[in-house]
Amino acid sequence: MDNFIPAIQGQLATLLAYPFDPSRRIYLAYLLGSLAIVLIWMAAAVARRDSVMAKQLWQRLVSPAIWWHRSARLDYQLMVINPALRLLLLGLFSVSLVPVAMATESFLADFLGDSSLTWTSVQVTAAYTLTLFILDDFTRFLLHYLMHKVPWLWSIHRLHHSAEVMTPFTVYRIHPIESLLYSLRMVLTQGLVLGLFFFGFGMNLSVWEIAGANVFTYLFNLAGANLRHSHLWISWGPWLERLFISPAQHQIHHSSDPVHFDRNMGAFLAIWDGIFGSLVLAREQIVHAYGLHGSKPSPHMSLWQAYYEPCLHCGRAIGGSCKSMIKRLRAPTLSLKPLRDLT
Repeated sequence: MDNFIPAIQGQLATLLAYPFDPSRRIYLAYLLGSLAIVLIWMAAAVARRDSVMAKQLWQRLVSPAIWWHRSARLDYQLMVINPALRLLLLGLFSVSLVPVAMATESFLADFLGDSSLTWTSVQVTAAYTLTLFILDDFTRFLLHYLMHKVPWLWSIHRLHHSAEVMTPFTVYRIHPIESLLYSLRMVLTQGLVLGLFFFGFGMNLSVWEIAGANVFTYLFNLAGANLRHSHLWISWGPWLERLFISPAQHQIHHSSDPVHFDRNMGAFLAIWDGIFGSLVLAREQIVHAYGLHGSKPSPHMSLWQAYYEPCLHCGRAIGGSCKSMIKRLRAPTLSLKPLRDLT
């Protein structure tokens, strides 16, 4: 406990620093970038003499009914409490980046021998930055995909989808177990990429960054990532939406319409959804509401329910899977007559 309390105090200090941390979605520059995009969309609507659209964008941007909705207030609570719980879980299930990288480098060296690649430092940095971004985005998509397809993972993830209104803080509406899974995913992915480049080019690696964040991640977040969790319908158009997930596409992902379930699961790149057949373009799509209407967990649950209900449903899903497996194993197998008995 003597160590835990200072750690929590440190986490709270980190939380207060979120708006000034480029690795966080609510970094001030990202929020201002999103605001700039909304103002540009409003100006374009005014230029088209579409005053209804401009007014609608402004109302949704500043609406107290959205920002102080009961669902949004739960998001704020989870954002504050989750860091301490995440710290506790990572303490119990800690995996370090460096051992993963060293194990990867050692494995490749044992099986492939010494690397003979002679790239320039600029080529290595460019390749490392791009590879890290692409593989991190793919594994993020893959875990998200599994969370929608595997029942016990969905039991945890659907807390995020229970939000009935969306603000930039909805990104923090996740269960600590989901946060732990994403942290482990990040460590394993970055460790494997780092080990691969250790093997190919040695230990002296660097990544192109802006304000301490991967340049590609920084630019994507600056280009309206906070609008993904919002009521502001902004589409990049059909061509770009086959490459990058737009705010409107992610709003489709959160739609309560069954037609939209399990669609647009990508984080940054849309190509993974294209490959897995889950891509939907924003054109001609309409989102009437968000959330999981008639299903638990409800957006009106308490903070305590937000933590224990997903665990309860997860346990039931795992128990049901185990019972089904045992039942299949105990089922009598069909006996086949010897071939000679058929002649």
